[in-house]
Amino acid sequence: MDDMTRRTLVTLAAGALAAPALAQEGIMVRPSRVRHYVIAAKDLDATCAQLYALLDVEPTPKREGPEPTLAFGFRTRMIRVGTTLIEVVSPIREPHQLHSFFAERGGDGGFMVVMQTYDDDALLARAAANGHKLAFEIPDFRGQHLMQFDYKTFGSRFEFYKYTPEDNWWGDPLHGAYHDPKAAEDIVGAEVAVADPAATAKTAAATFLGTLDGNSVIFVNDRRIAFVPAGDGPKGLMALHLKARDRARMGQTATVANVAFKFV
Repeated sequence: MDDMTRRTLVTLAAGALAAPALAQEGIMVRPSRVRHYVIAAKDLDATCAQLYALLDVEPTPKREGPEPTLAFGFRTRMIRVGTTLIEVVSPIREPHQLHSFFAERGGDGGFMVVMQTYDDDALLARAAANGHKLAFEIPDFRGQHLMQFDYKTFGSRFEFYKYTPEDNWWGDPLHGAYHDPKAAEDIVGAEVAVADPAATAKTAAATFLGTLDGNSVIFVNDRRIAFVPAGDGPKGLMALHLKARDRARMGQTATVANVAFKFV
């Protein structure tokens, strides 16, 4: 498949998935979308090498010029899997919130779920109605409205953006020079460990415009987020579900940066 065909298919998929899909008070509204997952790692290059091997994908070419995240104290690398991105971040200075994360988590781990809202005012109104406060908000972060919830609210950091333009989000997945993984078609789900899975799923569904599936799983558009019991273990983003290109790999699991990658 040439680059033009691949980009066209990704664009069409992104547009289809963003279509109105939920009725609220008699008005068709657009549910939130999972756009990418963030993994925090002390050794950026080693972690990315493991992910490239696991996904059987060529490294993304480095863009020319300085990395834009250096000003915020961390380095980053993006890997595209279907219509979803994996972002690996690593701090370059101390103190940094990533060091606090490492201390609390006990090392590397799933740091954040990044989502898109099509109506930021409505998202903030739902959050307030459900008693949820933002950890911080930047109304104009490089042209985007950024809103991040306290990680204790939903078990992991859930960061929302109202993207402009809305069909191409951070990491430039539609037009960036990414390579397609040979091992996986897309990331179709995630697991977040929390103290009370049922209660967290219920309030996450109400706030994110998700659909409850049973007691502790929500669907946001076509992505599945399962809230699982943390027990005595760490809380947060613990696993990603990869749609295997080779169906013989279904059921296999590998761990990178303390995140389980499950082929489904």
